[in-house]
Order: sequence, then C-alpha cells, then structure tokens
Amino acid sequence: MSALSRLLTVTGDGSGAFVGGASGPPDKRAYGGHLAAQAMAAACHTVDADKAPTSLHVQFLRGGDAGAPVYYEVDHVYDGRTTASRRVLARQDGRLLTTATISFSAAADGPEHAATATASGDPEQLPATGPIGPAPSLPLDEIDIRTDDDRGTGEFVRRLWWRVTVPLDGPAWLGACAAVYVTDIYGIDPVLQVHGHSMVDRSHRTATTDSSIWFHRAIDAGQWNLLESRSPAAARGRGVVTLNLYDADKVLTATLVQEGLAIVRS
Repeated sequence: MSALSRLLTVTGDGSGAFVGGASGPPDKRAYGGHLAAQAMAAACHTVDADKAPTSLHVQFLRGGDAGAPVYYEVDHVYDGRTTASRRVLARQDGRLLTTATISFSAAADGPEHAATATASGDPEQLPATGPIGPAPSLPLDEIDIRTDDDRGTGEFVRRLWWRVTVPLDGPAWLGACAAVYVTDIYGIDPVLQVHGHSMVDRSHRTATTDSSIWFHRAIDAGQWNLLESRSPAAARGRGVVTLNLYDADKVLTATLVQEGLAIVRS
C-alpha cells in the first residue's frame, strides 16, 4: 500500500466509529487536509456504493498532533432512497478537533454543464515545483505538484496542478478524498499574496477555519488536476479563498470555498 493510500485509510473500531492513522511527525500540528479527507472517508464507508459524495463542509476547531491517531464518530443523520447525510466528529485524546457534514446522492438525469478553465499552458511544461513551502504530511514522492502564480491582470491567481503518481486502489470516492487531502495545502496563502506576503515568510499566523467543497463530477486523482484559487475578501484577521478544481481537460469538477485566519504576528 502506498503512503498516500495509508493516509486516506480509516478502519472501523467495532463501535461504529473509525480510526485514522498519524499524518506526520509527532508533536507537529496535524494537517487540516488530512483530517478532512479522513472524515470524508469515514462517512463514505457508511453509505451505499450507489451514492457518491456531493458536498463536504468542515469546521476546524482545534489543532491536532500529526503523530497520533484520530478517532472519527459518524452520525447517520439521514438515509433516503437517493440521498444520505453524515456528520463526523474528529477527536484526539478526547479533544474535539473538527466537525464535518458530508452529503451523498445517487446519480440522476438532469441538465449538465460545466465551466472550463481559461488558463493556457501544459502542466508537463512547468517545473515540478512541489508545494510553496515545507509539507511534512504530504508524501511528495507520490504527489506531483506544479504551481504557476499569475499577477498579469492585477489580481493574484494561483494555479496549482497536481496528480497522484501511485495507484489508489479502492472505491471511486478515494479520488475525491485525495482531492480533499491535496487542496488544503497552503490554501489560505492567496489571502496573504494579495498583500505581498506568504504563509512561508511567517509574517502572519494562519490556519484554515472552515472549508466547503461541492463535487460536481468524479475526480481522477491519477490524471492532471488544476486547482485555481483567488482571494476576494479579507477583514478582521480572516480571509476567504474561492477555488475551482478542473480535470485534465480543464472541465470543472469541484467548487471550493475556504476561510482562514490571517493575523499579523506581533
């Protein structure tokens, strides 16, 4: 099993809850994308296979220890013929870290359309930059990340291409879990970039506080995916980032909104 597959794996503890393994070195802050991805994986294990995740909403309440396991309590909020809803509480040593709500739906006939990315260029022509800074919780030998920041129009736009380079053997929803895992990396950075700063210069205290994702289409983590992000607003020590996730054909597969802290260090 690959390192990424292990990071996305949760196992039942016999009581209806699930346990997720450590994500990084002990005594380091747990990576939010890991907590969110494991919460969604726990919910997915409790839903019929014909229902795919349609949305994930996460509140990050406390920081966790990356080197310790996390326990996920799954509340079966609703089970209908075509839809389902789950609420997942993530705890570590009895402390509540995150709350998550995940919605599911079976496929149905209806109108279909999708925005397409306007960005030109081929990720294969970009250097393999990796993330913009250290990322001990990500197996970077298994995730190819290439960033291309753009200020050409006066607006800061981050275009982050990513793909998983190892097999993700398992149900189709693992692709969505991988996307949740990757797309939180330095997710609040565009808030600072608007003002000429970055999360890696440690000029501000930063942390994701809320994250919402709406899944429109299946996500193939093994192909190139483009995450395009902007920050439309920041105030009172918090900022919002809007993100679009496109597939290798630059067709929209998911829409994301994140809120996070951005507080000047004193």
